[in-house]
Amino acid sequence: MPLKTRQSSNIQGALLLLALVGGVVYLALREAPPSYEVAIPIANGTPTASQPSWQEVLQQQFVAGATALPQAALPTASYAPPTLEPTDPGLVFALEPTQLFGTVVPTNTPLPPPPSPTYIGPTPIPLATSSAVEVVNVAGGERRWQPPPLPLPISRDPRDHYWLARPVDSSAVNYGLFYYSYGSDGPEDAWRVHHGVDMPNPIGESVRAAGPGTVIWAADGFRVELPDGSIAETTYSYGNTVLIEHDFGYRGQPIYTLYAHLSAILVTRGQRVQTGDIIGLVGDTGVVTGSHVHFEVRVGRNSWYAVRNPLLWMVPYVGHGVIAGRIVGPDGELLDDQDISIIDRRTGRVVQTASSYVRVDINKDGLPDVVADDAWNENFVAGDIPEGQYQVVARIDGTRVARLVEVYEGTTTFVELAPPEQVTPQPASDGAGS
Repeated sequence: MPLKTRQSSNIQGALLLLALVGGVVYLALREAPPSYEVAIPIANGTPTASQPSWQEVLQQQFVAGATALPQAALPTASYAPPTLEPTDPGLVFALEPTQLFGTVVPTNTPLPPPPSPTYIGPTPIPLATSSAVEVVNVAGGERRWQPPPLPLPISRDPRDHYWLARPVDSSAVNYGLFYYSYGSDGPEDAWRVHHGVDMPNPIGESVRAAGPGTVIWAADGFRVELPDGSIAETTYSYGNTVLIEHDFGYRGQPIYTLYAHLSAILVTRGQRVQTGDIIGLVGDTGVVTGSHVHFEVRVGRNSWYAVRNPLLWMVPYVGHGVIAGRIVGPDGELLDDQDISIIDRRTGRVVQTASSYVRVDINKDGLPDVVADDAWNENFVAGDIPEGQYQVVARIDGTRVARLVEVYEGTTTFVELAPPEQVTPQPASDGAGS
């Protein structure tokens, strides 16, 4: 075979082989999946956290639906507990005087001579004079705390007139001796009828003005001076005494308060004082057997015969009231010197006792020397009674008489004790018709 023909055959065989290989490659490429170019951006921030678990997702949902906690400002100063007032150890009164106050006997005051019955009205103010001041140390002893008094003046009942402050602080004895109360003659009927209340305290305890006014007496040997300079009454047994005529009156009448037996007088005649000003110190001057302040309230005129019961004028303690009343006989007559007990209905315990006034007429003017209140017309008073229900009990002609009363803060509760009415027997019916 010629050379040209043989070369042409080889070329055709190679082309056929290439075509076969190309077809195979084409079919292979056609079945392969397409390829894509993916561009992945590079973030500038923090990479995304991994996906939370289902527990974390559930917890987040509960927290999101919960009530938000209240926000409170944190204190900037250290905590200081509040100061509490001391409790009163003697709200319930015992019946033995020595258990309350020790051996203290109040004033046994000699009677002054009868005054001029025609003098009524305010006492003129004398010129101020100098007076020496005696400094006395306060005697030692246990301090007592009474409940604080109500703010004054107070008249929750229009008949009340609790306008005067107590003349002694609550840290001392600022209530009167119940066994020698206003209008009584002592536990054994052996003392003079009392024209005020006695507050036993150690020598040197502060005595304060019960209200605003003018000092019209500040010296030893108390005297009542008339406008013409004459002496109407002299009571030397009072010792160092201060008398104040107050700026307010009652039913057009002047009001006076008297403070006796002082160890020191710290004001002068004619001096103006305000409620709570210290006017003297507790003492034992005059006729006494123990240190105390004798406190009187005089209405209408400055006289030993124009006194009123201070328990109806001194503002009561917080949470306390006053019981006033009359004890009368079968014919409605006032009964003198009768014992009255105040019994707590809850406990059955006697919380205080009182005595009805002893009516005497020393100056023979037809009026009792111890005067009842103009509004209440009482003949006994029990003061400083805690709020609550009480039985007021007495014996009249041997018969026990009791009345139930309610005591309210800052007011007077009035009660009348009288014997039970006698039932008149009715004649028996004979049954005959008319």
